[in-house]
Amino acid sequence: MTPLGVLIAVLFIVGLAGTLGWMLRVPPPAPRGATTAVRSVSALRKIVVPVIDLGASVRAVELAARLNEGRKGQMLIVYVHEIPLQAPLVMPERDPTIERALNLAAFIATQHGLTPQTKVAVARQVGHRIVEIAREEAADLIVMGVTLKNRPNEGPLGRTADYVIREAPCEVVVDRVPARRAPPIPAHTP
Repeated sequence: MTPLGVLIAVLFIVGLAGTLGWMLRVPPPAPRGATTAVRSVSALRKIVVPVIDLGASVRAVELAARLNEGRKGQMLIVYVHEIPLQAPLVMPERDPTIERALNLAAFIATQHGLTPQTKVAVARQVGHRIVEIAREEAADLIVMGVTLKNRPNEGPLGRTADYVIREAPCEVVVDRVPARRAPPIPAHTP
């Protein structure tokens, strides 16, 4: 037995004991809802983003893209064109407003490395069609942007967001954007 051999043996035993102590250490328990919340957000695979109020919807696309960062989830950007009861329920011919809105929303999503799908639909009531699309697509989340407006005979979020919140088959995130902070989509592109 040499002093160097004893020193190496002692260092080995101390290292082994430290490693075993670290491996057997039990971490403190996580709060009750924390693990469920983390799991539910990481399980999002399909997000539907309706483009309704154009300024607020742009923010909703950004929010949905950030929720989807680092995952291989899908994003479906939907523009639902509301047709009055008196008019026939037909798809409008190439509407430049709809195209600009979908192109802007898709551009924002691509800036986050996503390849969104876009869809145009017609309906008598926008909220009903959004819920139908969420069911058809088996969506995990709907992200809506709304501006707070003073609407008579309606709730503060409006009839569309109110209906979607009550009837959606999945989670709904509503981003209320102050009216002064939501820039409108430009009428023409330079």
